[in-house]
Amino acid sequence: MTGVNGQQSGQQNSERRIEELIAALEALDDPRGREQAKELLKVVLDLHGAGLARLLEIIADAGDAGRAIIEALALDEQCRAILLLHGMHPHDLASRVRLAVDKMRGLLGAQGIQIEVLSTSEEAVRLKLSGNLRNKQAKVSKGEIEQAIFTFAPEIAAIEIEGLYAPDVHEIKFVPASVLRGDVARSGS
Repeated sequence: MTGVNGQQSGQQNSERRIEELIAALEALDDPRGREQAKELLKVVLDLHGAGLARLLEIIADAGDAGRAIIEALALDEQCRAILLLHGMHPHDLASRVRLAVDKMRGLLGAQGIQIEVLSTSEEAVRLKLSGNLRNKQAKVSKGEIEQAIFTFAPEIAAIEIEGLYAPDVHEIKFVPASVLRGDVARSGS
C-alpha cells in the first residue's frame, strides 16, 4: 500500500505482528531457544540503533538543512516510532506532548473546546479541557485524546483529563421497554 493511510495501516499491522511474535516467543517451552531468540532480537535492534544514530549524525552535520530533515523525521509517524524505539527522538517528552495537544487543538477548537497541558511526566500527563463541553454536538472522547498523546509519547504511564464531559445519569431519560417493543402503540389500537 502507498500513501499515508497505507503507511499507517502497514505500521499498525507490523506492530500487531511484532506483539504476536513476542507473545509466541514468550510461550516457547525451550528456555534456551527463547533466550537465544531474545538475544538475536537485541543484537539486531542494537545494530539498527547504531546505524540510525550515525545516520542522524551525518544529517545533523549538514547544518540548517540537516536540522530541517531531522525535524521532518521527528514529525513523521513511522520515523517518530523508530526514533522513539531507539531513544533518539530529538524532542523531549514535554515537547512531544505539546505537539500532540497542538494537533488536537484544531478539531477541538472547531467544537468550542480548549485543551491545555497542566503537567507532563513519564508517570502521568495531566490535561484540562474547557469551553463548550456540555454541547451534545461536541465529539471528544477520552480514547481519542489518549491515542493522540500516546502516538507522540508512548512511554507515559497514564493520562488524566480534567473537565471531560461525562453525562449525568440523572439527565438520561428512562424509556420503558414496552415503548421500545412497540407495546404502547399496539395497546392503543
